[in-house]
Amino acid sequence: MQTIRDIRHNNSNGIVTPSGFVANGWSNILPHEMKVLFQALCLVVSKYETKKEMEEGLNEFRALEGTFTTPVPEMFKSEEDYEGYVEVLNKHKAFLARSNFEYPNSREEALQLFMKWGLLIDNGNVWDVPVHPFPDVTALFELTEAEQIALAHLKLEALVHPMFSRLIMTLHEKDENKFSYSKNELKEMLNTNDEMLAEVLIKLTPYLEEAIENVLEIPNDQPMEFTVVWERVYEDFLGEQFSNNVQ
Repeated sequence: MQTIRDIRHNNSNGIVTPSGFVANGWSNILPHEMKVLFQALCLVVSKYETKKEMEEGLNEFRALEGTFTTPVPEMFKSEEDYEGYVEVLNKHKAFLARSNFEYPNSREEALQLFMKWGLLIDNGNVWDVPVHPFPDVTALFELTEAEQIALAHLKLEALVHPMFSRLIMTLHEKDENKFSYSKNELKEMLNTNDEMLAEVLIKLTPYLEEAIENVLEIPNDQPMEFTVVWERVYEDFLGEQFSNNVQ
């Protein structure tokens, strides 16, 4: 297993937030205060050397003040805000209860749940957080069919997006918008397989002047000609700061 402290000792690039937290569904099923707590844990695990220092570090997070306390109307700007928060909170409580977990009433109870789920490792005098492998929501919670489909799509998107990013940036470096590549050439460029390339090509389609006809049936060694509409890429993918670079 690889952990944040392993990476911290071997890499000085700063705080590590495990990609599996998003890819494996946690950012979608956890309530806001538990997501904030996890992000805070990633920081203190990276920064401090003992559990006591880590606990003191958590106490310094203003975003964690008042978390896991029973909400009352006085804590909110309006009755509407209060009722909206309670409604969302009750949905999270019901989700956990479906899998025989109780919603935490304190930070300590939340940390105990994190340890039970494998999001937090207690090594005695120090905490750690896994990076790889990272726990998967689908293995720990009772999910409806719709939730399973949504999380499967989320995981696929998390895997495809970095590859799509690499393809877009590589094509953009060519300073043109018309291209001709075979699937074999694209697989070599992206260091990927047939299945993942198919997903990347599907993701690329909305950014093409015309869709590649029967793209999934084209032989691997046959060149595919396509034209990228960079304006769409800049708007949806690269961000507004690139708008002045439209070719």
